[in-house]
Amino acid sequence: MKQLFLFIALCTFLSNAVAAINVDVNGQQFRYLNPVRLSLVLRQFADKGDWYWPACTIYNADATEIEAKRQAVIKQIDALAYELRPRDEKAIALAALRRQVESWTLAKRLPVSVNYDAARLDIKQNPMLQEGNYLLRLTGRPGVVWMSGMVKTPGAYEYQSSRSPYHYASGIAMRDYADPDFVYVISPEGDISKHNIAYWNKSYAQIIPGSQIYAPLFTWLLSPDVDELNQAVVELAVHRVLP
Repeated sequence: MKQLFLFIALCTFLSNAVAAINVDVNGQQFRYLNPVRLSLVLRQFADKGDWYWPACTIYNADATEIEAKRQAVIKQIDALAYELRPRDEKAIALAALRRQVESWTLAKRLPVSVNYDAARLDIKQNPMLQEGNYLLRLTGRPGVVWMSGMVKTPGAYEYQSSRSPYHYASGIAMRDYADPDFVYVISPEGDISKHNIAYWNKSYAQIIPGSQIYAPLFTWLLSPDVDELNQAVVELAVHRVLP
């Protein structure tokens, strides 16, 4: 029994000793045996690509709360669709939104701007990565924006610097029950903003390459549940791992 106890203790010690930080950088695997600053991870890549830092992101791949949030959103969608007939246009719109949310690749996005120079100069932008698994996505300047929500064909659309949220929203086919007055924009850095698209109150704010545009579900009968669902979907979309 004593030998068994010593064996278990030794295994525990060895397990703790080899605990590491694993970082997936654009599909390449890197392992660090001690906590490491983001700047040290970025240093070996900073000069190896023409990176567009606003669209570069880092995620904690171990966090489970984002998947829990996805399931909560799906539950909200199902609750709104429960009393609707399957062929009701509202039910069709909700089903389409459900499929989108189910298809998203998600991980917990860390609330930090990934930028090598900023990380070197500002400790707030240079977090210490602790034991666990991380996804670090470095990219050049994106040539697309991502449309989701009440669009008939969600996905990537060509980025055009002169186009406002109104132009993107009016240039593609929307589903019935798309809100006609506004869309949400999620910047590549994870900031959420709301933009008017009604012809009488257009927003002309410029969109950053790689942004997401979410066309919200129209609030029928002034239902607060729909507003809550739209907000929950947008907050979930911040944690999308985009191609």
